[in-house]
Amino acid sequence: MTRLALDGVEKRFGATTAVAPLTLALAAGTIHGVLGENGAGKSTLVRMVAGVLAPDAGTIAVDGAVLPPGDARAARRAGVGVVHQHFALVGALTVAENLLLGRAEVTRHLLRPAALARAAQELAVAHGLDVGDPRTRCDALPVGTLARIEILRALAGRPRVLLLDEPTAALTPPETAELFATLRRLRDGGMLIVLITHKLAEATALCDRITVLRGGRVVASLLPAETTPDELAAIMVGGAAPAEEVAAALGPTAAPTLAAPGEVAPVLVAEGLTTPRARARCALAGVALRLLPGEIHGIAGVDGNGQDELAGALYGTEPRAGDVRVAGVAVPPGDVGAAQGVGLALVPSDRQRDGLALGLAVWENVLLAAPVLARFTRGGTVDRAGARALAARLARDYRVVLRSLEQPIGELSGGNQQRVVIGRALAFDPLVLIAQNPTRGLDVAATAQVHATLRRVAAAGTAVLLISSDLDEVLALADRVQVLFRGRLRDPRDGADRAEIGRLMAGLAA
Repeated sequence: MTRLALDGVEKRFGATTAVAPLTLALAAGTIHGVLGENGAGKSTLVRMVAGVLAPDAGTIAVDGAVLPPGDARAARRAGVGVVHQHFALVGALTVAENLLLGRAEVTRHLLRPAALARAAQELAVAHGLDVGDPRTRCDALPVGTLARIEILRALAGRPRVLLLDEPTAALTPPETAELFATLRRLRDGGMLIVLITHKLAEATALCDRITVLRGGRVVASLLPAETTPDELAAIMVGGAAPAEEVAAALGPTAAPTLAAPGEVAPVLVAEGLTTPRARARCALAGVALRLLPGEIHGIAGVDGNGQDELAGALYGTEPRAGDVRVAGVAVPPGDVGAAQGVGLALVPSDRQRDGLALGLAVWENVLLAAPVLARFTRGGTVDRAGARALAARLARDYRVVLRSLEQPIGELSGGNQQRVVIGRALAFDPLVLIAQNPTRGLDVAATAQVHATLRRVAAAGTAVLLISSDLDEVLALADRVQVLFRGRLRDPRDGADRAEIGRLMAGLAA
């Protein structure tokens, strides 16, 4: 039985075709994977089915009933639930209020917070997704918990079609396994699940069928048993192996050979880093850190164990006690300008929340870093021609796909937005680059390009602090690895394998 039917659906943004005329018929009781590079049209497709965007042509039907174009309420009434890649939660509301927002439970329990929290807890238990205390405000929660809340909110509406756009990007391996068990149970109950993902191994393990988009068009529809992750990657990018393509574009990517500690003076020294305790946040507790020039130092950890606090304490966006020195120069707490002035640069974990102004032009976003702004500002006047020239160079060097430098950066794909953030951070050769989850939500080719960039800048002498919840990413890139758990750094024993480090991340190993 066809649950979701798309007939000739098309969407354009100006002269750009995001989704070409596309026809799909997806059956109830299946998990259907949709793969493609950033900008292939996946998220646009999700937003049209969810009624957030109206297609320019074609129809979308659920169980034979055509949905009114661009009507999100009608889509929800028809049984469409959606988990967006970028969370749509209200930070000032509690977990319970976000989970049940707009539903009868909120109206019924509006003046009874305990009952509202109990309804939210029952929903979480029913689907096996832990979201902590339902009375906590969402703006105080780590990204992994927010991802689980977003998934639960979609499930609260008992959808017949569940659209998931990169649902595991902020989940740990055990949390991903729990989510997949839930999805299989929902599929077996007759739900259609559409999974948008960049994790090819997950797609082949979970999905009943996989559709690959390129340039807004369907280029392949396969059974997982008919293909491999490597073959899917080649189809996504048009036949070229992504890692080889990126390596050729960016030059040598070999990690540097490091001198033994003591032979080279550390470029960054942090001692006794401690951050204030706050509800639902993990305080740092006396963290000490030393980074050598030209090394990639990996910090693995489950989101919510102090990663934001560590990056913020070093960069000046978090209040802290303790000392930070870069090339021997003390960095005062809470002073981003001072941190940037001594050569610290940051790639934040959430590019849209903390790295970009989505309504501003691409070239204007390049100015949103103090060293860049200072370089192109004289007497309060911005050198627009110079800033545009820098933006054009970064777009060329980092292979940013865009229509124009005047284009709002919010119109770019996630991978292209991340390329701008990274290019801006590296524009003037920082001594230390803090990269927090630098490939979250990126496709295979974009991930390979970011990894190649980090290796390249380390080989040129920059110290890279890689803070990531993706253990495979840390193990692939880092010269040294530590684990952050409940605000404290832990050192894996010599020779520790992936499983042992994973247990350390979960607090299951000494």
